[in-house]
Amino acid sequence: MHEIEAEHLLKAYPLALVPLVPAVPVATWWLVGDLTETSGDIVLDYAYQPVTFGEAGDVILGVVAFLTALAALGVLLHGTVTGRMRNAWWGVAVSILAIGAYLGWAERIWTAGVIGANIGVGLTFLFGVPFVVTFLLPSVWSLVVLRRARRTEPQPSPQSAGRS
Repeated sequence: MHEIEAEHLLKAYPLALVPLVPAVPVATWWLVGDLTETSGDIVLDYAYQPVTFGEAGDVILGVVAFLTALAALGVLLHGTVTGRMRNAWWGVAVSILAIGAYLGWAERIWTAGVIGANIGVGLTFLFGVPFVVTFLLPSVWSLVVLRRARRTEPQPSPQSAGRS
């Protein structure tokens, strides 16, 4: 395999992180399910009205998001096992997974029908910033490692880049 082709593969595998950004929160939202307190004829209070596509639509959306996340993780795992992706990209994946899971779970809390005040909304806002900052630490570590690796890699000479 040529050096140029190998470098393109190294750059292509991290693109599997992109579908994780929307897929993980939606899959988590679906897996958590509705947290509404159901109790007879009592009128429930909502911090935010939930968005729904109907029972079947929500299931389809959740299953597609879940399968998309699994496929993206499979691509990342394949890249790691075959050595075509740097292991440091997993720090970014962990951050995306953690933040996405938190957002999907928080959305279910924000849209839960409750009797009286929804204390969970306040708590998710209160702890949201510290959690997200903490969840970003693996990405920061990964980007530092990747940046250092890029600086220490031998750069191809202009003559070898022109050959095929």
